[in-house]
Amino acid sequence: MEGNFTSINRAGEAIIGYSRDEMMRMNVSQIVEPKDLKIARRRLVTKNSKELQLPYELEIIAKDNHKVTLELSTRLIFRGETPIGVQGIARDITDRRSAADSLHKTVSLLVSTIESTADGIIVVDREERITIYNQRFAEMFRIPHQILATKNLKLAREYVIKQIADPQEFVEKNQQLYDNPTFSSVDQVKFKDGRIFERYSKPQILEGEAIGRVWSFRDITERMRAEERLEHHAMFDTLTNLPNRAQFMTHLRQAIKRAKLNRAFRFAVLFLDLDRFKVINDSLGHLIGDKLLVAFAEQLKTSVRPNDIVARLGGDEFTILLNIKETADAIHIAERLQQKLSEPFKLDAYEVFTSASIGIIISDDVYRQPEDFLRDADAAMYRAKESGKARYEIFDSEMHIRNMNLLQIENNLRRALERNEFRVFYQPIVSLKTGEICELEALIRWEHPQHGLILPNEFISVAEETGLIISIGHWVLQEACRQTRQWQLNFTAAERLSISVNLSAKQLLHPALINQVKEVLANTKLDSQFLKLEVTESMIMENSDRALGALSKLRSLGISFSTDDFGTGYSSLSYLHRFPFERLKIDRSFINKMDTDSKSEAIVRTILLLGQNLNIEVVAEGIETEAQLKRLRILGCELGQGFLFSKPIAAPAFEKTLSYNALLVPSLI
Repeated sequence: MEGNFTSINRAGEAIIGYSRDEMMRMNVSQIVEPKDLKIARRRLVTKNSKELQLPYELEIIAKDNHKVTLELSTRLIFRGETPIGVQGIARDITDRRSAADSLHKTVSLLVSTIESTADGIIVVDREERITIYNQRFAEMFRIPHQILATKNLKLAREYVIKQIADPQEFVEKNQQLYDNPTFSSVDQVKFKDGRIFERYSKPQILEGEAIGRVWSFRDITERMRAEERLEHHAMFDTLTNLPNRAQFMTHLRQAIKRAKLNRAFRFAVLFLDLDRFKVINDSLGHLIGDKLLVAFAEQLKTSVRPNDIVARLGGDEFTILLNIKETADAIHIAERLQQKLSEPFKLDAYEVFTSASIGIIISDDVYRQPEDFLRDADAAMYRAKESGKARYEIFDSEMHIRNMNLLQIENNLRRALERNEFRVFYQPIVSLKTGEICELEALIRWEHPQHGLILPNEFISVAEETGLIISIGHWVLQEACRQTRQWQLNFTAAERLSISVNLSAKQLLHPALINQVKEVLANTKLDSQFLKLEVTESMIMENSDRALGALSKLRSLGISFSTDDFGTGYSSLSYLHRFPFERLKIDRSFINKMDTDSKSEAIVRTILLLGQNLNIEVVAEGIETEAQLKRLRILGCELGQGFLFSKPIAAPAFEKTLSYNALLVPSLI
């Protein structure tokens, strides 16, 4: 009872490593692990039965100093009623204990891992019992722990199904997996409250047989919403929320495909551009401009049918795809749009009036790519804009031919600059009293190698549209100033000869204009007082602030200005005192009708009186008859220009006049 060994069998010797003789001289305290010694003594003291007690574990230190874990069952040995010793039966469970510890650590690591993941995880067996789940799973499905604690998967599933957006689909997918226990799957679970989970399901296989299934759920709600936003931005205009160009082209491709399969199916493409949008945007600001675009988009959507596609291509350009039975359907909708858009838009404190130019192309038997439809509708829209805006035009074959010709003209224009095919012709501006040539107007001509001399009305609009007018205008200014300065140096009569050069709207508003003019004057040595620049009144009024800035800078160089075609545009008297004009040119349309139209003569008289009162020179353009000349002299017009005096002529022809050492028109002497 003092713990001294009295007997040990061979198995005990093998476990402990001591021989029987050695053990007979040893005490329990010499081999029991110190931390377990108290347990060993307590178990000895508490023995009060001759029967074996429940086994317990004890660690001992073997002879070679390694630790051995024993599963030990003991009972007291009695002599009569007095306990005189302890008998123990021990089993070496070191390996089993090590395996158990390892398993415990593995399980702890597994539990720690599944609890730390952001995914909800649940493991079930073949009998649909819950083996394990993590806290995240309970939170994601909002299942009370008391339900999960039952280990009953069916009960938990019933709780989940109440939250699913499509319960039938959820049940069917689950059944498919249980019918195919070795299958893996990935799908999505959508909830009534809008949440979306990505569900991964993988079978647990043991010796080739499915013994359960692991389910993993990931909340992808925000990711899906972000993807939806990205997809929406990729297909819709962010400002108006209309389909964008990419989506419109997709719908257009589908319409083309349908028309190819069904010859009875027809559609139309409308291309719309807001008239005067740039003026509104520049004067009222981009914020009001954006609000106008949004209001315009809403007006378009409410003016078409539900199945029609309204899209914004960008800027102030919109397109509409219509399903139609005949051309009249597209025309009817275009007219309805024009009527709706004639109503004012109320934007903040402003009431804004606008309109739209509309180009229409109708599908036919001619196969076109989507880009072709858009191009041709755009061309028809430009024709509508050129024809006075606030109207529609339908694309036809003649328009296509015209566009091809314009394209050819554009290509030829680019080559013309490179090949130096342009020429400057000069038309005199004369004193109607003395016949003296006061000035020349520089007029461009194109000497085409195949088509001969081409007048500007056949190519200037193309140059304007393509931007080539900047290069062409610069060349004209350079050549006119060079030639004028050369005449001033070579002919006494031309010492104070002035040259007048037309500026296009794009030239006037181009940021490089001021430097170009300075460069030309410096290169040609022409004094700025002998250079006059002509601009149209419509050009000035549409871009008043920017135009005023450009004209003011040019005026500071000593250059003077005249307004061309006066009376045909806005004719606002306010701009005459705002802008530094020194000359008005009466449009030829009024001069031509003076003989037959009293109103035209009255307009001419009024313009002449206006010039006198404002101390501004007035030039009558397009004088072709003696009667017109006589009437203008009576009305007090001092300067004139027209075929009666001289057609525009090339520089060598004008030099013949200079050779007489006088700048006079013989018919007026």
